[in-house]
Amino acid sequence: MGVPTDSLRRFRLAALGIVVLTIAIRLPALVYPRPIDSEAMYSVVANEIVDGGRPYADAVERKPPLLFWTYAGIFEVAGEFNWKALHFVALLWTLCAMAGLYVIGRDLFDRNTGLIAALFYSLFQPWWYWKNLSLDSEMLMNLPIIWAWAIAFRRSSSRLRPELFLAGALLGGAFLLKQPAAIAAVPLGIYLLLPCYRASRNYAHPRIFRSARSRVDCALETRHPP
Repeated sequence: MGVPTDSLRRFRLAALGIVVLTIAIRLPALVYPRPIDSEAMYSVVANEIVDGGRPYADAVERKPPLLFWTYAGIFEVAGEFNWKALHFVALLWTLCAMAGLYVIGRDLFDRNTGLIAALFYSLFQPWWYWKNLSLDSEMLMNLPIIWAWAIAFRRSSSRLRPELFLAGALLGGAFLLKQPAAIAAVPLGIYLLLPCYRASRNYAHPRIFRSARSRVDCALETRHPP
């Protein structure tokens, strides 16, 4: 087994420092024994589910169902209204999102860029406002969106990319955590339709694009005949 180089040691030290910084930022929430902001109302519905109730019937809240099932899964394991466990999951959720951002930065640029992306998320996700430390729907949707993009941006020259189905499933899960997450599928779809991306895999341009281009060419020839 090779001895780590100085560059690798510095990289590992920087990664460890970012993790420690993230824990320190979220430490007030980790030791806080009460709900933070919207956690209270989400937990009421979630614990109703744990007790056998039905969301939107026995407990009414307008958020999408996967948010309540996520909370219910946490309380099923850790006990009802276990706020410290909930805040610990928020920390793990944040670290997993940071890992996804690192992967995106590394694959598109280099590993140092990935570390910087993870650092910025650690700093600015809970920025300025105490309530941003809560396990709210925005934080929950970020994780599947980030990893869906990480999968799509993964370096691959293969024409067939079955992992894109997983990326689509993650975006669907993000939508079931918070509806505005659906917008994250739009730029990803545009990326997959870019000519440079399709050319790198020898895909033909979609028929709708070819048809639109031919109509534009015909219109230009009609207005400006040779």
